Amino acid sequence: MHRVWKVGARQLWRCGLLGGLVLVLAACGGDDGPNVRVRAVHASADAPAVDVAFGGVPLANAVQFKQAGGYVGVGAGSAPLTVNVAATSTTVLSANVSVSADRNYSAIVVGSASSNAPSAQRLAAVLIEDDGAAPAAGQVKLRVVHGAPAVAAVDIYVTAPGDPLPAAPTVPALPYRAVAPASGAPALQVPAGNYRVRVTPAGNASTVAFDSGALSLAAGSDLLLVAIPRPGGVSPISLLAVPAAGAAFEIVDTRAALRVGHFAPNVPAVDVFLKAPGQANSATNRVLTNVAFPVDSGYLRVPNGTYDAAVALTGSLASVLELNGAALPASGSRSIFAIGLLGGTGAQAPRLAAFVDDRVPVEGKAKVRVLHLSPDAPAVDVVVLSGGGIAARPVVNLAFPNATTKFVSELA
Repeated sequence: MHRVWKVGARQLWRCGLLGGLVLVLAACGGDDGPNVRVRAVHASADAPAVDVAFGGVPLANAVQFKQAGGYVGVGAGSAPLTVNVAATSTTVLSANVSVSADRNYSAIVVGSASSNAPSAQRLAAVLIEDDGAAPAAGQVKLRVVHGAPAVAAVDIYVTAPGDPLPAAPTVPALPYRAVAPASGAPALQVPAGNYRVRVTPAGNASTVAFDSGALSLAAGSDLLLVAIPRPGGVSPISLLAVPAAGAAFEIVDTRAALRVGHFAPNVPAVDVFLKAPGQANSATNRVLTNVAFPVDSGYLRVPNGTYDAAVALTGSLASVLELNGAALPASGSRSIFAIGLLGGTGAQAPRLAAFVDDRVPVEGKAKVRVLHLSPDAPAVDVVVLSGGGIAARPVVNLAFPNATTKFVSELA
């Protein structure tokens, strides 16, 4: 049984998100050569480059994360789908699958390649069947799959770019490894135009976990959209768009992550304003209120762009500190901290300081960055202690108001 999407007066087949390392088996339906064709798409964030084969026929060699191979013809029937670490005989996944004549198949290997991943999140194959028909005139053909193994069930909203979230999601409560439309059903077709995809935790429309911004979908496009993990980003996922022809490309969350902190010890509590360049402070661009030393906001999701930032004493609109022209890039993370001393001069003068944050995790490591934000403290070393003594000195002579450009784990 299939659910439908409704866009205007059109009924649209329901789709879902399902990804990981995605292998898309597609048939052209032509008269020459095998009647099933295969391409491989690597969408597993923690897997190395891999070689992919179906029934011993190579589909892609040394394909890397977020890359797609070209189509390869294979014969109909039952055969093993294998995924090996590139240029080795090390098989990380093998599953027998069956494909029928004159059909398209997506053999999707989802999950994590890490041996530490929970069993429900490890690599697994899912087979999806499609009729291979081209989109109708003026339409766009889409399949969307959920392949972020650590992301729980989601609601998906597809709207015009400027529309608010509707009362009901386009796709409700889609869990990891679910597929829609179901295998064998026609793919989603929507009129060409501009759209916006937003994803929220299931049942929680107040928290937008992913926001594509405006997407332009050209008539005749045939796209596979795969939700892939994006560790350390503004969103826990991004969308890997794989067209029927041409290179795959990533659709990232268009918002920026901004963290604001009050680290000026003798400055009273403040309100924080984030506004268009040249705009005055107002109640509409006040983003935080009554922020006291030494507190930070955690990361806020805001539209990307260039902003002026300002702080005023709590309850006032008169700026006491300003930072103009702060660039907040799409899917980037930045910190803006109030530092210095009230009445201080030179290096100790109160001001807003901006820092670029790298939040991408490193497998098997804890990342530690050191910022010296104490205005009246001298330069410091950061040391690692072991056995009652100093085992390493990864940070040397760090003075206010500087930060390490690399993480301590990379410096040691």
